[in-house]
Amino acid sequence: MNRRLMFAVLTVCAGMTLACSDRLAHMQEQLAGKWELESRTLPDGTVLRKPEVSGVFSWQPIDSRKAHVTLNMLVNAVGEKPRTFDFAASKYEISTSAITRSRYLLIRQGYRSSFDAPITIYHKAKVEKGKITLEDGLIRITHERGYSEEFRGDQMVATFPDVFVDKWTRVR
Repeated sequence: MNRRLMFAVLTVCAGMTLACSDRLAHMQEQLAGKWELESRTLPDGTVLRKPEVSGVFSWQPIDSRKAHVTLNMLVNAVGEKPRTFDFAASKYEISTSAITRSRYLLIRQGYRSSFDAPITIYHKAKVEKGKITLEDGLIRITHERGYSEEFRGDQMVATFPDVFVDKWTRVR
């Protein structure tokens, strides 16, 4: 009797592991690829498009749980605001409900730029935790500071409350 119970428990655990792995692999498929920024909407309703703003977001799976993610953003001068540039390279690790972003490089221009230091390089690792959900084909990632991304098919919407709403399209 004890062997039967042990066999049943091991079978259920193995099945749950495979189901979890399949779900993570499905999430990775939905996120993988190269995404281009189509537009950025500011809090005042202003919509920026190329050439005022451009960006490329790349999600490259390492395995079912991890991915290399890069973000390249360029916002040209608008009014009195300076031109800004961001490049971030991170490793993301997902589970069925949580996500961890380990950023290992951030290069910026424009935010704290000066004549002597036009580019700022942050090479110190930064780790942020968040949540990831998959529901009816929609993958939602929410990060600690309120930033979120919603992926559905070849469309992604990134929102930073009171800062911007970005619309992205996957180009693979």
